Amino acid sequence: MKQDIDYVFSIFEASTPVLQIHELTDTYWKRNTANGRKGNKDSRIGPWREGKYSVLNQAAWDERGACLYMVQEGSNIRYIGKSKTRLKDRWRLSPALDPKTMERMPGRQVFHNQCWPYIEQSATQNPNLEIEVRSIRAHKLKDVLIALGEPLSELTDFADDEGNFVAAVERWILGRSSNELANWNTALTNKEDY
Repeated sequence: MKQDIDYVFSIFEASTPVLQIHELTDTYWKRNTANGRKGNKDSRIGPWREGKYSVLNQAAWDERGACLYMVQEGSNIRYIGKSKTRLKDRWRLSPALDPKTMERMPGRQVFHNQCWPYIEQSATQNPNLEIEVRSIRAHKLKDVLIALGEPLSELTDFADDEGNFVAAVERWILGRSSNELANWNTALTNKEDY
């Protein structure tokens, strides 16, 4: 009998590798949050360590539409997320500011506000950091769940609304979080909600 984590790894294997973060440098940067409602008091401002990354699949990175995405570190799936628009809107390439002068630095920095603190913590513990972000569009996710059968195939009842469907799958996975699965999802891991 399949364990819940086996179902999740089946979805991960069917997903497209889109982004790889392979190193954090000792260069720090800040985000420009001045125009946001919290301004420079926004906790997402940083400073953050620069991430060396590769976009593995530009088409999947740019593709519009609802998707589920998963973040793998080592052999564990650390984060489950969704986007109703596209992956690029969740894993942003942010303009970087020098943390001392707040002047614009060259280039843009890859960033995900919920994952980045954990990525930095992991890089401190393991200098051979390998983070992979995979994405699966709603229509392909539906096919995968049908092939996996119950209990996940029941979630395809929501597939007519791609955003709600992807959210339902995300909730199902988060309801099964553990040390090996979705332990970076600190905002949405109250299992009583699932």
